Amino acid sequence: MAQQLTERTAIINGVRLNYAEGPPSGPPLLLLPGQSFSWHSYQKVIPRLTPRYHVFALDLRGHGKSEHTPGRYSFTIVGQDVTAFLAQVVRQPAIVSGNSSGGIFAIWAAANRPELVRAVLAEDPPLFTTEYPRANQCWVQGFFKHTVETLPDLERYFSTLRVPTQGDKKLISFPAWLARILGGAIRRHQRREPGQPVDLWWLPLQVRLFVRGLSEYDVDFTRACVDGRMYDFDHAQALGRVRCPMILAQAASFVHPELGLVGAMADQDVARAQQVLPSLQLERLNAPHVVHIAKPRRFVAWVDRLGQSALAA
Repeated sequence: MAQQLTERTAIINGVRLNYAEGPPSGPPLLLLPGQSFSWHSYQKVIPRLTPRYHVFALDLRGHGKSEHTPGRYSFTIVGQDVTAFLAQVVRQPAIVSGNSSGGIFAIWAAANRPELVRAVLAEDPPLFTTEYPRANQCWVQGFFKHTVETLPDLERYFSTLRVPTQGDKKLISFPAWLARILGGAIRRHQRREPGQPVDLWWLPLQVRLFVRGLSEYDVDFTRACVDGRMYDFDHAQALGRVRCPMILAQAASFVHPELGLVGAMADQDVARAQQVLPSLQLERLNAPHVVHIAKPRRFVAWVDRLGQSALAA
């Protein structure tokens, strides 16, 4: 993967952002990772995308090697980073694909700077569930509080992390045995390589990338979700302004009797999205939240479909 991409930096809205760029093999494609993940989360799909797309994979502010800006995180602030990056670095209309909160930023960009966005792939975004009062009905708010209370102590974070499951439906793959031993492995890594990302090669890929991302992450990004600073725009209004082709992918979710919605969106949120934007293309699959890791072939097929739709438009 390192041979296919070159890491660079750009000053966007006064903030140093890190990104990886591939060769100009086709139309531009901007990849926006989910919360706490760096651009490395796309490593399973990048080899399939770089032969046909000019790939840009961005570390959002507060993530990866990009600058931390405590006190300055919101959907609008980061959305403005995305559109400025498209204007200054990509410099032509792009397919914008975002996972989780990255999907919200992709929608924000398409709604506010439509001339910069050729198509949107919103990969299991927390659409409507990161607005009040809906957010208070979701398990993820408790997960965010756990993150704020434990980070940057990764050992404490993972040794006390609990992710509810229902049958084969789960947000992330995190076996109990792994939680028991991960804290010690993280502590040893940090002693050996202080100040470096925690990259444990023997972990399952999604957990490995999750650990790495958290070790470089500004926890104030999550704190902004807990105290409400992040939630500063109307999702329905923005979605209604999207005019380009868009795929909305819904991954596994379920409603826990005590914890509320476990997942990014419930069926009622998807139905609302379809009502607001009848032209969106809906994809449902029983897969973990980071679909491009769990189902890379499916993800690439979605990008290709959007690429064809955008070129035909």
